[in-house]
Amino acid sequence: IITIAEVLERVNDFERMLAEFYAKLSHETTREGVRLLSDYMSRHRQRTHTALLELPIDEAEEIRRVCHTSLRYEPQGLGTCCFEGVELGPNASAAEVLDVAIKFDECLIRFYKQVSQQHVDQHIKELFESLARKELSDEIQLKKIKAMDYF
Repeated sequence: IITIAEVLERVNDFERMLAEFYAKLSHETTREGVRLLSDYMSRHRQRTHTALLELPIDEAEEIRRVCHTSLRYEPQGLGTCCFEGVELGPNASAAEVLDVAIKFDECLIRFYKQVSQQHVDQHIKELFESLARKELSDEIQLKKIKAMDYF
């Protein structure tokens, strides 16, 4: 059994891992475009925390009220398993970095949907649906950047 608070903490842990991953890549890469992209990605990975801070006060209070609600099913697929098969060396291209970023977004989207599809308080459902939409929007932006061969 896992609570909403624990789910949100797991997401924050995952976002910290992503920030560290991108910061390390930014430091190790030999390509300026990859350095710029990975530096941006490392700073950009505080989405869940930011989304919670941006909630209207009444919604935030309602989320806090129900954050100790237990989920019937523990959502899966977020954490180190998302890093399996991800190997970016110092010569990685921007396209490879974007592919990895898209993979990470897809992990988060699946995770958020697993929570929102359970029988939970409406505020919790809306929060996780909103988080999934933000990640989907980000995934679309990353795909556009990749298609434009911006870097």
